[in-house]
Amino acid sequence: HRTTTHNPTSGHSAPFERLCSPAMKKEAIKLCLKNLNRLSRTAPVPEFCRKTVKPGIVHLGVGGFHRSHQAVYTDRCLQKDPAFGICGVGLVPGDKKMKDALAEQDNLYTLVTKNRDSTEVEIIGSIVDYLYAGDGNASTEVVQRLASLDTRIVSLTVTEKAYMIDDSTGNLDFSHPLIVHDLEHPENPKTPVGYVVAGLRQRMKRGLDAFTVLSCDNLPMNGELTKRVVLQFAECVDREDGRLVQWIKNNTSFPSTMVDRITPATTEADIEYLRKGFSIEDKWPVCAEEYTQWVIEDDFPLGRPDWEDFGALMVKDVKPYELMKLHLLNGSHSALAYLSYLKGHHSVHTAMEDEDISGFVKNYMECVTPTVPSVPGIDLAAYKLTLRERFSNPNVSDQVSRLCEDGSKKMQSFIRGALEELLEKGKPTKHVAGAVAGFIRHSRGVDEFGQAIEVKDPRAEELRAAAERVHSEGKAKDFLAEFLSEDIASSSRFNREVDEFLSVLDQEGGAEQVLKSLR
Repeated sequence: HRTTTHNPTSGHSAPFERLCSPAMKKEAIKLCLKNLNRLSRTAPVPEFCRKTVKPGIVHLGVGGFHRSHQAVYTDRCLQKDPAFGICGVGLVPGDKKMKDALAEQDNLYTLVTKNRDSTEVEIIGSIVDYLYAGDGNASTEVVQRLASLDTRIVSLTVTEKAYMIDDSTGNLDFSHPLIVHDLEHPENPKTPVGYVVAGLRQRMKRGLDAFTVLSCDNLPMNGELTKRVVLQFAECVDREDGRLVQWIKNNTSFPSTMVDRITPATTEADIEYLRKGFSIEDKWPVCAEEYTQWVIEDDFPLGRPDWEDFGALMVKDVKPYELMKLHLLNGSHSALAYLSYLKGHHSVHTAMEDEDISGFVKNYMECVTPTVPSVPGIDLAAYKLTLRERFSNPNVSDQVSRLCEDGSKKMQSFIRGALEELLEKGKPTKHVAGAVAGFIRHSRGVDEFGQAIEVKDPRAEELRAAAERVHSEGKAKDFLAEFLSEDIASSSRFNREVDEFLSVLDQEGGAEQVLKSLR
């Protein structure tokens, strides 16, 4: 039940002009609780009584994806069960903007669903409270909320780097300054893992049941990873008697999830479109594609919303779905990102209009398909076609530069596993080699015309130095060992493929030549 506007052409231009004609202009209504009745004439509003909703879920890291995905599924469930409203938590200074926007709107926001031919809007009300701890002044309040009897689930969308993983070991990075801080001040943490452990520690002391820890980040088997770093952190906090670690092991559930919905960053144009096209004044709406998928291991000792009533898939083992998504969607996104950037594309949908790139993406998917296990209820051929159609949707086109961010983490999470399996099975790896070569060339921080490339990555300087060594030596082996794995670096065939692609990428028009050879 969403308000729909049909788009005769791609993008906002045509419907924007039509909706904003003088005859149709209306004064925009500020999004807030007291205006919901007026807004209901413009867009669907929450049907549940927000006054009766309890914050049964504490969510760490309220960004665009959480608001387009988990918060939407939860919104659908609250009329039936008001025990699972969401208390959002902002952990970093950059979250103050979200805190201020939501505070002005009683934590309400607009979901703008951008299909290829229409745009639909609805107002989401599942976030009923928001705590901002990015300045260090509310850590005690957040820990107390985690320890509250009302809290049954603590969920996370904090991005890969916020788990503070040492890539060389796969374990918690105890040398990270924020982890060092949290171990010295366990009751006033700054990191997600520090908050989770602080909340569990308080619940143990009070004799309360443990909440379920639900990671919704794009990480392989995110529940297992979260459990590992939580236990490693707790062991350091609890060196005296080990009670906390044992209590967490015996009482805390860490189900893995697979999440999927393309959610591009909200732009000023989106805010203006909503204001003029739908008469809604929203400080920070969230935009997303229509497609959404959520696969969850069903292990919630304190209960959960009936997410499956609204499309979520509750399963015993999320791994097949996770591998499908990581290798085909996330891996393909990273594969197309660097070569598209080097060829001069800025948005994903225009990149996909380039036959060289769309052909490469299709072939990359076929290349890694042998690493995808049988997935119950999924037709892989149809899934791959749907992915390419989604990448091509002009209304939710992501920025190529954003897909290039955090490449050192994404290569580990999205590319490495599939590549190692292909090498072990003796399968072709040429298309993966092209993707990796693009990543290495991009990491140098300068394009073929001498223009600077902003490499946004926690290891940006290390990447740049290593990529420069590859350029001067003509060999990628050391780079592969440092940023992928020793096993990958030991493959002479894969080294040869990457080196050959890099030699082409150093030439004028190199990205185009590489892509043509891979389409």
